[in-house]
Amino acid sequence: MTALLRGGISALCLGLLIGCGPTAEYKTNEQLKTERGDDHDHDDHGHGAAGPHGGSLVELGEEEYHAEVVVDEKTHSLVVYLLGKDAKTASPIAATEVTVGLGGDKSATLKAAPLEGEGEGKASKFELADEKVVHDLLDAGFLHGSLKVQIGEKAYEGHIDAHFDHDHDDHKDEKPAADKPAGEAPASETPADGAKPE
Repeated sequence: MTALLRGGISALCLGLLIGCGPTAEYKTNEQLKTERGDDHDHDDHGHGAAGPHGGSLVELGEEEYHAEVVVDEKTHSLVVYLLGKDAKTASPIAATEVTVGLGGDKSATLKAAPLEGEGEGKASKFELADEKVVHDLLDAGFLHGSLKVQIGEKAYEGHIDAHFDHDHDDHKDEKPAADKPAGEAPASETPADGAKPE
């Protein structure tokens, strides 16, 4: 019986090897996207690379500079940090503003907001406090746009592909309490003595 068992296991292994051989084929993400008909795969973005402030990175030029795009829900601000080649170190510049294309013909101008210790007339942080812009971006969950900045004599433009995956409870639409069915009181309105309302 041992020989029979050994023979059966050998046949099974051989069948598995032959069955998997010629049919297994490696495909790149681009090939899979083409086969599925995807023109935009949200799992295969450069937006996965986060900057030092947790935002999405943008290449400027031949990686001469980088920018980091951050949506700050608490301060209702859209922020751009200018970074060096390493995409980590702040790189203050003499520009007073940067422009973020929000898609379509919409754009936002972010003003210089120098960080402590940055030289006179230079900034690596640019900011726009605008509750509506931030609300719209968080509701959409992404920003596919452009970043334009003048650094010295050279104008740079980079593609923004930022995705905002965090929850933002402050912006969720909730049904008003008045729309609840008649006779249904919220738990907080039950009398303290435990008696049921009539």
